[in-house]
Amino acid sequence: MNNESCHGVWECLQLGSSRRRLRPLAKPRQKLRSYLVWHIENLGWLRGLQAAGLGLWHKVSQPPRASGRSAPAAAGECLGLQPGELVEVRPIDEILATLDPNRRHKGLLWMNGMNKHCGRRYRVYQRLERILLETNGELRNMKNTVLLEDVMCDGKAFGGCNRSCFHFWREVWLKRIPS
Repeated sequence: MNNESCHGVWECLQLGSSRRRLRPLAKPRQKLRSYLVWHIENLGWLRGLQAAGLGLWHKVSQPPRASGRSAPAAAGECLGLQPGELVEVRPIDEILATLDPNRRHKGLLWMNGMNKHCGRRYRVYQRLERILLETNGELRNMKNTVLLEDVMCDGKAFGGCNRSCFHFWREVWLKRIPS
């Protein structure tokens, strides 16, 4: 096929296929770009570039930390909950056993104000597959995490915040109730 007969479509197809091969290389560039844009938009050009540069320097200069991402899934961690299913929040002592010293389970924080829901029953509202981080605009994949119906942060633990955000619940913190 010559390029004249397809009026440029051949070049587009070639470009598209090479983009697919280069996509893994573009992801770090996209993360860096969103990191820089967030700092510049929120702090201005000079302070934004300074803060972003300092943050990148700290990230590069510190040794890598062990994270829970590579740990194998525990027995009750992956329930495969679907919207509409009835669940019970586990007792606080069982939940605390799943948390690291920073009150996190595989990176997800057990937030102040979630304790009052322990032992109660709720319906699953939605599974979380991806979230957009407000701090830097990064799109992050989530595993084994759900939202529960009518379970929102009341803001009392955060100085009276009135955003009414959903609490994110790991499936390991929940028990399925047979219907």
